[in-house]
Amino acid sequence: MGLSDFEAVILGSGEVSIRDRRSGEIMHPGLGPRREAELLYVEQTRLVERLSAAGAAPLRVLDVGLGAATNALAVVDCAARVKGSALHLTSLERDDGPLRLALGDPERFPVQAAHREVLESLLARHSVERPGLRWTWREGDALDSLGLLEALQDVICFDPFSPEVNPALWTVEALRRFRQVLAPGGLLSTYSASTRTRVTLLLAGFWVGTGATAAVKETTVASDGPAALQAPLGPRWLQRWRRSSARAPHGVERLSPELERAVLAHPQFGPGGGAAC
Repeated sequence: MGLSDFEAVILGSGEVSIRDRRSGEIMHPGLGPRREAELLYVEQTRLVERLSAAGAAPLRVLDVGLGAATNALAVVDCAARVKGSALHLTSLERDDGPLRLALGDPERFPVQAAHREVLESLLARHSVERPGLRWTWREGDALDSLGLLEALQDVICFDPFSPEVNPALWTVEALRRFRQVLAPGGLLSTYSASTRTRVTLLLAGFWVGTGATAAVKETTVASDGPAALQAPLGPRWLQRWRRSSARAPHGVERLSPELERAVLAHPQFGPGGGAAC
């Protein structure tokens, strides 16, 4: 994989994004790269609040799917504005093609151009150390990299390509492993609001809620309990799920009785679970 596998495309909003030639999928096709990154991985994760409240301990953020680094740079810029706790950012990515493409076209990718020195250091040495910032890129398989994390993560920006293109990262077992590296009270944010994604997160042990609306569709947040969720899934979602033709989790063709019972028995939907929508 390399530069030839990716190309710049102009979105309806006029912003420039990147398309994977092999799959045809476009990064951040909704609101555009920068706004979507801010909405999903800064505002939705309440990053300013977390950076301000973390105290002496660093805030740990896991960036799943570095891509052209738009999400990661939104997080880095937020930390620079807040000047609160130190940021320990870990990016997982196996392909540097999108980032190299963006750096090679500074006029069309001004966000990356403004951070050229940092990004070139990340590409060359897989790490950046600056006052208040430690940014590490773990190249290769994302699931293998989880075992190399030094500590639990306060925020997970879950933005790999779709379940159709990268199915291994969207299964119950894969998301269970991400659940295991999430710190108490931490939050996972993702662009996907599909029924399959939400069922998979529930079966992986997350509590799941509705996220912000990006363009014309909802997004999803997940945590280890109800406290971090502003709009947890509840009875109305269960009713829609029961009528859905996509009730099974990712990687499973049909929902078994055992999996159905597991969803219905999730504490999120029991008495006092706090679920509302």
